[in-house]
Amino acid sequence: MERTGALRRWELWTGHIGYVAEGVVYLVLGIVVLLADVQRRRQPNGSQGALAELGRTSLGKALLALLALGLAAFVLWQLVLALIDPEHRGIPSTLGRCLVRGRHFCSGLFYSFLVGEAIWSALGYRGAGNRFAVRWGAWILQWPPGRVAVGLVGAGIMIFALNQFYRAVTRDKSKRVDLSHTGLRGILNALGAYGYLSRGFLFVFVGLYVLDAAWRFDPHYTNGIGMALRTMQGWPGGLWLLGVIAAGLISYGLFQILKERYRLFQNS
Repeated sequence: MERTGALRRWELWTGHIGYVAEGVVYLVLGIVVLLADVQRRRQPNGSQGALAELGRTSLGKALLALLALGLAAFVLWQLVLALIDPEHRGIPSTLGRCLVRGRHFCSGLFYSFLVGEAIWSALGYRGAGNRFAVRWGAWILQWPPGRVAVGLVGAGIMIFALNQFYRAVTRDKSKRVDLSHTGLRGILNALGAYGYLSRGFLFVFVGLYVLDAAWRFDPHYTNGIGMALRTMQGWPGGLWLLGVIAAGLISYGLFQILKERYRLFQNS
């Protein structure tokens, strides 16, 4: 299904709010990982753990409620892109269009879990998302084709990680952003490059863990980002590496937030 005509006002606002909310998630995640790295006694968690940390105070719970609304907008925007392609991106091949729409659908699905985690954390239920991920992994692995399905998810995450490396070193990271009239162009490009490289490196490990879950038949390895970060922390020199990754996640969050002012929506 594809709609003709310009984007509606609610679609523009949904897109803007959603991308800013995504940036806030990575900003919070990077700060929490950096604090865990500095304190050294704490183990870093993934995005779900970062949201749980934010929900420890009354102010944090209020911020979580706002973040949940923003992430819900991001989920809605990703589903709109997947279902009706309102920006008419003009991808010539049917396979290419299917892959792009599939990527947006998977992104919407992933962030829908973060919306739930933000709500649970605001209500005081910490760690529900990690247990949920392990239970889902165990349930899928019980199926006869479950191991293959988990392996395909891991392979998809690896492809996503490679795409992050590609976006870091090309203009693809800002192809829908007009930075020609701002003095922040150099800073934003640097933040984006560093952020995408860090995301790519992190998701390589997440993908490897999910592939390992399929190989070992162990759902505990599906607890992706948190397990990847904790593994890095235990390496020789891992604290330095974790600090570099944390700074990169903060850079990506800032990039997503600051560039939104200059975003160009096609046919808007």
